[in-house]
Amino acid sequence: MKDLISAETLKLRTLLLPRLVLVLAALGAGFITFAEVQIARDENTAVTASDLATAAAQPLWFLAIVVAVLATAGEFQHRTIYTSLLQAPRRRKLLAAKAIVAAGYGAIVTLTGTAAAVIVGALSLRVAHLPVGSFHPETWLRPSGSIIIGAIWAVLAAGLGMLARNSTVALVTVLLWKFVLEGVLPSLTRTGEVTRWLPSGAADALLFGRPGLLEPWAGGLLLAGYTAVIVLAGSLALTLRDA
Repeated sequence: MKDLISAETLKLRTLLLPRLVLVLAALGAGFITFAEVQIARDENTAVTASDLATAAAQPLWFLAIVVAVLATAGEFQHRTIYTSLLQAPRRRKLLAAKAIVAAGYGAIVTLTGTAAAVIVGALSLRVAHLPVGSFHPETWLRPSGSIIIGAIWAVLAAGLGMLARNSTVALVTVLLWKFVLEGVLPSLTRTGEVTRWLPSGAADALLFGRPGLLEPWAGGLLLAGYTAVIVLAGSLALTLRDA
């Protein structure tokens, strides 16, 4: 198993996209927190340390999803999956290794963006002469949760890549779901409550606990359930279908 994880890690390290996304995560998260501080200054509102650390959470999760789904689906499209299967004929072990590496990458992307967001946000607060919130043990709970959620999203995306087996199809599916279906479904069902039962709503409930969403524990279970279903479907597709 250790060799499989090393091999999957090497694949990501040798690709350009995962490295570019790490840079984009840092730059994008920094810009978002900079903008948040400017808005807070103009509106004379307070910005907490937790706000800085989680302001860019959703974009960071999306970046992790894109890389994970493309990296997994691309193996089938470019036929590099054959090499992996020759090394590991037991396909479920291969899927487990991919899921572990995807989770690690999702966590790293979120951690990188979170660190950049906190640094840029703190500096922006100083320049704007706004108070910088003190860091307590509780302050790290939400950022830590964001990193864990980023890892979970990446595992879900890896399972989706196994199902799609085509980079274009996988990416279009992600984009349609995120930017079209999740916005249209409340109108189609004529109820806004459906939003909290969607994957993004579950993740938001787990991290932010906003009114109108599920309880954090329920959101966590729901997101874990979505991930388990997608990964199980990907596992079945990998074991029952030819590569």
